[in-house]
Amino acid sequence: MDRAQYIQQLGNLREDLLRLGSMVEYALINAVRSLEHWDTVAAANVINNDDPINEARRRIEDHVIRLIAGQILSEEEPRLLGSVFAIAGELERIGDYAVSIARRVQRITNQANIVVPPQGFSELVLYAKHMLNASLESFVRQDIELAYSLRKQEERVDELEEQIQNDLIALARQEPERIESIVGMLDIVHALERVADRATNIAGRVIYLTVNIPEELNP
Repeated sequence: MDRAQYIQQLGNLREDLLRLGSMVEYALINAVRSLEHWDTVAAANVINNDDPINEARRRIEDHVIRLIAGQILSEEEPRLLGSVFAIAGELERIGDYAVSIARRVQRITNQANIVVPPQGFSELVLYAKHMLNASLESFVRQDIELAYSLRKQEERVDELEEQIQNDLIALARQEPERIESIVGMLDIVHALERVADRATNIAGRVIYLTVNIPEELNP
């Protein structure tokens, strides 16, 4: 592969990563929508569409390995290839969390006593979706200010998770007949918090890629 072909392949790799990001965003949006409407058909679609996400991540990783093996790299290119490899892994895990939410929706809808998402849940959902989108946007624009902004948002997500968990545990004590639905909702809340964690990890990779500073935004 000559240098011109290699540069073209780098561009293709970026496009593949953004395509994977779009697939994962779509999965998360639909998983949340299945919860909002207790839509088991939508939940099943999220679960069934997980394999293409996993396959897209594998193709990106294989592509990265082939590019590393086939070229003498410039100083910046190992950071780019390593970052793409890592971000693809983070995105695949977010896809897994979307599947986890969808599976919990399926289980909760089978319970006799469905629990209503408590106060703060909608805000947590908005943060998770926004942070995923912002992390990808920071990659596209190489925007380290946007990447750094996720640190503060992650702190708020942690606060919301704790608040919602406490409310759900209190509800379980008051209404033990809803315990199975409450446990499912606790799992969903944790999955959303993990989405925010992974988005923050992506932002840290963007900072490393852009200014060559390893940054842990979510210690």
